[in-house]
Amino acid sequence: MDILDRKIRDEIEHSINSIGFELMEIECSPGSNGLKIVTFIDHLNGVTLDDCVKASKVIEPILDNENEESAYLLEVSSPGLNRKLITKEHFDRFIGKTVKVKLKEKIDNRKNYKGKLLTRHGNEIEVMVDNIKFTIGIDSIDICRIVPKFK
Repeated sequence: MDILDRKIRDEIEHSINSIGFELMEIECSPGSNGLKIVTFIDHLNGVTLDDCVKASKVIEPILDNENEESAYLLEVSSPGLNRKLITKEHFDRFIGKTVKVKLKEKIDNRKNYKGKLLTRHGNEIEVMVDNIKFTIGIDSIDICRIVPKFK
């Protein structure tokens, strides 16, 4: 099996959506006993251990059907406190939060930004860093994560 082809990813996403969750991301890497597949799911009310078990039960039959001869290790997880922001909806949901943005390429000699996510308009976000507002194209972002606050 290729490292999860599009058809399998789509099938997993459909199954996850059908039980009320959003498929955030699937990470695949070679493991010592076969392919390691880490699946991140999300829900507006958060994700519990029971939710991860429920998701695992709908993903396993898909992987078993496509991967009869190869071993794999499946992990299902929540996105965590320092979650990635991937879709426009993610950016909308976390307006007002502190984010860390890494760009694919430098813009004005800068590749990294850490500040408050102010808004999203179309394919751009605005981030306030040290009282300076930066407009960043979503397509130019390599990775954007929430910076958790601890009290």
